[in-house]
Amino acid sequence: MKLRKVLALLLVVNMMIVSFAACAPKNKPQPDNGKGNVTDQTPDKNEGKELEGSLITEKPTKFTIFLNFNNMPFNPEWRVWQEIAKRTNISLEGVISQSNSNEQEAFNLMVSSGKLADIIGYVDASELEKLGRDGGILPLNDLIKEHAPNIQAALDRDERFRQTAVSLDGNIYQIPKNQELITAEFWWIRQDWLTKLGLEVPKTVDDLYNVLTAFRNEDPNGNGQKDEIPLFDRAGHKMPDEYLYLWDTSLEFYPRNGKMTFEPMEENFKTGVQNIVKWYKEGLIDPEIFTRGPKARDILLSGNLGGVTHDWPSAGNYNTTLTETIPGFEMVAFAPPADQHGVVKERTARYPGVGWSISSQCKDPVTVIKFMDYFFTEEGSDLVNWGIEGETYVVNPDGTKSYTDVVMNSDQTPIGYLRSLGVQYRIGMEQNPAYEYAFMTPAAKAATELYEENREWFEKDMPPYLDGALALKYTPEDEAEYKKIMSSIRPYVNEKFQSWMLGTTDFNAEYDSFIAELKTRGIEKAIEINQRAYETFLGK
Repeated sequence: MKLRKVLALLLVVNMMIVSFAACAPKNKPQPDNGKGNVTDQTPDKNEGKELEGSLITEKPTKFTIFLNFNNMPFNPEWRVWQEIAKRTNISLEGVISQSNSNEQEAFNLMVSSGKLADIIGYVDASELEKLGRDGGILPLNDLIKEHAPNIQAALDRDERFRQTAVSLDGNIYQIPKNQELITAEFWWIRQDWLTKLGLEVPKTVDDLYNVLTAFRNEDPNGNGQKDEIPLFDRAGHKMPDEYLYLWDTSLEFYPRNGKMTFEPMEENFKTGVQNIVKWYKEGLIDPEIFTRGPKARDILLSGNLGGVTHDWPSAGNYNTTLTETIPGFEMVAFAPPADQHGVVKERTARYPGVGWSISSQCKDPVTVIKFMDYFFTEEGSDLVNWGIEGETYVVNPDGTKSYTDVVMNSDQTPIGYLRSLGVQYRIGMEQNPAYEYAFMTPAAKAATELYEENREWFEKDMPPYLDGALALKYTPEDEAEYKKIMSSIRPYVNEKFQSWMLGTTDFNAEYDSFIAELKTRGIEKAIEINQRAYETFLGK
């Protein structure tokens, strides 16, 4: 409550300052601070004045930014952001230490201090919206209409983008990172192992069981040892759901026929867990699945041990990197196996994600929204999608783009190298799917095309399903109660699932008491809250 009052007071003061500035005589140009940037953010006086090229302000201007993506705090020294500053006259100064990779800790520290950066991005859009309702972030609706025609065009033409951007109170507090591709992760299998054992690509979950059993028992890697790991994953906290998807269930909420369900309470969950317990006991699932971590794919594939996984297009890169050490190595993508009801479904998909906001303490939000709009222009979009023409990419005679050798042949993956320059950072932008196709291996491209061409595998009218969980929008009251309930339920569900899978407790014997405990902890109220949020999403 104290923060709400402080931020509300700051918002009122800022509005008074902006209002006064609008009526005051023009300020004299501010002196340069000796570093090539004007640190004073006096509202831009260039309205109606023609500026050269992509310049947004006549004089170099600097804004502060809070942003951390993939444990990488914003770095103004990144090559692409140096180029952006050169073209627009807008530079950004990160407020997070380069040695601090804990985004949540840094965010909470900034908010509690009452001193907000001019631009704020955060991994959790609901927290940005809450900060907006508390007065710490500006509603952007009017700023966009008046000063950001390219963002407005994206809101008008793309319903998913608009739904992500607009809060329940009707305000836009953050400009999302849009994504045109729907496909994200695919099912991958060792085609060379299938060929060696005379097997076909599995089409159903029962087929998959038979293939995994053969991988386990028939020595496809040919070393005379029973050391194959038929099914593995590097997804960490998402792993249980990625396996449970095979039986159309999960540890999460999921809507069916307009009604919200908590899947551990549904019949499919029983089928899924019973099979996973059986598969794990028979050695079909990585025995170190809960501890091996994100390096699992590297370890198991380079060791010629892994057979099947659910992963991103980069899984196809191993066909290139492992050919010398594992002759004939070949990973191929295959369709999601039909579940026990004969339904083919892929739950992981891409949705517009969180982007960035303008804080109420920013002295010149008009200039900032113009800067944000720049990334929805062709030039700005190319910079944050591809990098710098002639350095990281070239334009081909047919108009397509290709990456240069410096990107394709670096010691990092292409996307890793691009991100080291500040490309594909988590900002409000439209992600161009062509940027991924340009560095995909043939296997990765085939995987993407297979899933993109079969969009019937993806549920329609689904809210964003991010990292295995529904990303619904809640009223402040519902959100507080929901988070309180789930802080008790989630750890309990995860703990019980792990104990059942590892065989330390008996699923069938415990299931009824498990359901009773969920009800005691408030699951029915959580379902009710999610039902309201889902109906809001559907526009009911």
